[in-house]
Order: sequence, then C-alpha cells, then structure tokens
Amino acid sequence: MSLQLCDRLYWPGGLTRAFTLSYDDGVMQDIRLVEMMNRYSVKGTFNINSGLLGRKNILSGFRPGEPNVEHFKLDAASLPSLYSGHEVAAHGQYHSSVCGMDSLRVTEEVLSCRRTLEQILHLPVTGYAYAFGSYDETTVEVLKNCGMLYSRTITSTRGFELPQRLLAWDPTCHHDDPDLFRLAETFLSDAPHFSCYSPAKLFYVWGHAYEFDQHDNWDQMETLLSTISGRDDVWYATNGEIASYLQAYQSLVFAADSSFVYNPSCTSVWIGSMFRQLFTEAKPGQVISLLPPVEM
Repeated sequence: MSLQLCDRLYWPGGLTRAFTLSYDDGVMQDIRLVEMMNRYSVKGTFNINSGLLGRKNILSGFRPGEPNVEHFKLDAASLPSLYSGHEVAAHGQYHSSVCGMDSLRVTEEVLSCRRTLEQILHLPVTGYAYAFGSYDETTVEVLKNCGMLYSRTITSTRGFELPQRLLAWDPTCHHDDPDLFRLAETFLSDAPHFSCYSPAKLFYVWGHAYEFDQHDNWDQMETLLSTISGRDDVWYATNGEIASYLQAYQSLVFAADSSFVYNPSCTSVWIGSMFRQLFTEAKPGQVISLLPPVEM
C-alpha cells in the first residue's frame, strides 16, 4: 500500500503534456522554420550568438556525401520581428567553447551576449544554450551569477522527464534522431507515464535550421509539427515559459502535514495526484487546501 499526496506538478490548466523546440545559431533558415512553426501555432526558443550577427559562411558537410550549406547569420535588425511570439536566448558571444576556462573568460562570453541581445530586443534574456554542448561547474556557476534561469545541453534523454537542473537541461532528442516519430507517438499516447517527480511529460526537440537544407528533410519537420500541433491536451511553450513555470512550482511552500500549500509566485501553478487525473490550481499569493491523498 502507498498513500500518494496530491502535490505533484501539472502543466497550466491541468495538462500533462508540453512541447517545445530549441534552435541554435540564428541563421537565415530560421525564417522558413519560424514561418512553419507559426503556421502550426507551435512555439520555441532561438539561441543567438551576439558577436556573429550578419556574418556569412559556408559550412562543409560533416558526414560523407553531405553538401555544403549556407550558414548566413541574421542581422540584428531582423531579430525582433522574426522571433516575435517565440523566445530569443543566448548562445555565447562568439559560439566559443568555454568548458575548462576561468570564470572571467566565461563571464565575458555569456554576459556580453546577454547584454547585446537585450539591447536589440528590449526584453530580458535569461535563457542559454551551451555552444557545442560543452560546460562544466565553472560555466554553470557563471550562468547563475549572470542571471540565467536555464541552459540547454545537447545530451538526448529520449524520454519526457522534467529537468531537475535547469542550468544543465537535457532535451528529449535532436530532430534527426531516428526515434523521433516513435517518441512523438509515445508522447501523444495515453499510456501511463511513470515518474516519481510528476505525471507531466515534456517533449523537447532541438537542432539547427541549416541542417534541414543539409539533409534535405524539411518535410520531416513539417510532419512532426502537423502530428504534434492543434491539440488541446498539449501546452505549446518556449523554453523560457517552461523554465519559469517549473521555477514557480519549486517556489511553492507546502505545510508540514501536506494539507495546504502557499504560492508566493506571480504564476498560477496546477498540482495534483501522481497516478490519477486529479488536480487543483494554486493562484498567485493564495493558500489552498490540497486534495485528499490517494490510496494506492
């Protein structure tokens, strides 16, 4: 026998599914990708190198037989309108690997990028994606000191667990993952999702938009979005929206006997049962009674 308290995280509105995208480098191919995402009403985060805006380059194929591809960076003026409705996050000033560097070197790469992007967007930038996916504990500490809420790695979980460490946030998979559509099917299925943390699932796909040209597979992205989109049981959110919601949940203050909870944040948080679709809303500044425990 187990007595399950109704204190687990649900997504806004009591949903148990959330979907987000993350794309790096701020390249011209983002224009086509954003148009596709807007058409399907899907949201995502675009990670920009502030010191490389407007640069033009040709990338050689990484695998045998891959064609060269344009790697033309967007200019500063185009960022606010193109990414409207999505999130812009930092990707380092020069896309430098700062793993193993001293804190001053890391701070320059991170903070210069944040400062420049905020001047362009007139919005706070509190998200980050590690260049090359490389980071160490010095990097994490600098990001925290620079006011970053989260940072994405490139390590695929191939699962739907919620991140326990936002400054080392592993995505579900890259868009070229051979298991992409199997994962999408599992994500949308009603099969039980067992997690000791939450019944809520998160499907997080990342990549670079230029790779669609390189691999000639824009149709794959269109198929994914058409499969995932248009559902009222999925929360479509940016990385930052998800991170902020998780932060609000983590700020909840539960009574010692788990009979009530106080929400000190400015965000409504939905909490409920692990194994049954039972939940309640804790509104900002509100103290609410928790639902009765569920006997299992």
